[in-house]
Amino acid sequence: MADLKLLAEARRILANVTPLDFDCGTLCGHKCCTELSADPDQELGVYLIPGELPLFDGTEDWLKWQFHSVKDYDFAPTWEKHGQVPFMVCHKLCDREKRPFECRTYPLAPFLHADGRLEMRYAHWAVGFCPLTERYKVEQLRPDFVAATHRAWSVLLQDPEMRDHVTWLTEQFKALDELPLTACEDDEDEG
Repeated sequence: MADLKLLAEARRILANVTPLDFDCGTLCGHKCCTELSADPDQELGVYLIPGELPLFDGTEDWLKWQFHSVKDYDFAPTWEKHGQVPFMVCHKLCDREKRPFECRTYPLAPFLHADGRLEMRYAHWAVGFCPLTERYKVEQLRPDFVAATHRAWSVLLQDPEMRDHVTWLTEQFKALDELPLTACEDDEDEG
């Protein structure tokens, strides 16, 4: 479990910042906060980081819970000891005070360079879903939001389990960066 004091500090840093000067949910109808799918295997939501589950008391009427097995889904190696990871699916706007950590940083995610430098990038799971990824460069988001997100992840990096998580996320970014973006030219010539 992540260090709860570090988690509380990281959440506090992000309490009052947003990506834009206006409610970015107006661009997409609050998709990341309210999107439900008819297929429970395709529902959109957010994983809680270790230590966050006790912050919810089960009376929240704006969400439903799923618990995903670490054997059936891909998680950072140190998360395997948890057995299951809580997955929150929101079906209406939440109490902003209770937002999970990764909702507070969305659509940004951490990338840890080999030299230890931390960079905020658009989360690969946000691309194609969140309109911010198509309309704005990270540098065009509110500077206080980007800085707070960076500070909050920097705080969490002090915890070995969260550092492992960020290292794992970075590896996911690198793997995606290596994928070809277009079809092979040979395939195009045959059409």
